[in-house]
Amino acid sequence: MCFLTIMSKAQSVTVTKHAYTSDNKAFVEPEFPGGAKAFNKFLSKNVTYPANADDNETHGAVTLAMAVEPDGSITDIKIIKGLSDVMDKETIRLMTFSPKWKPGMQGGKPIRVRSTFTINYALIGDKR
Repeated sequence: MCFLTIMSKAQSVTVTKHAYTSDNKAFVEPEFPGGAKAFNKFLSKNVTYPANADDNETHGAVTLAMAVEPDGSITDIKIIKGLSDVMDKETIRLMTFSPKWKPGMQGGKPIRVRSTFTINYALIGDKR
């Protein structure tokens, strides 16, 4: 597991990588353009906390599964363990809005890779 935290003026977003699926040791994991720090920055910059949401709806973790396609696009986004309807929808929106990733590679060729990870959300103060 990999824990990454980024703090911005308005929120903290932490991503925990759980798993990538592969049958081959000559495998390269998919990666957000610019790596983990850039992914955290993308999430922190683009997350929207609804003004009318309660704190217990916006603070906590959302675990999701998704596929990174050979062209780097994100598909098949599913919430495995949600936080609230509002933040589950926001997580799906963020991942749908994500730029294309560097695809997973196997044998030098891009492949579809399913991954599961957790995004932890927390507002710092009340910056909605």
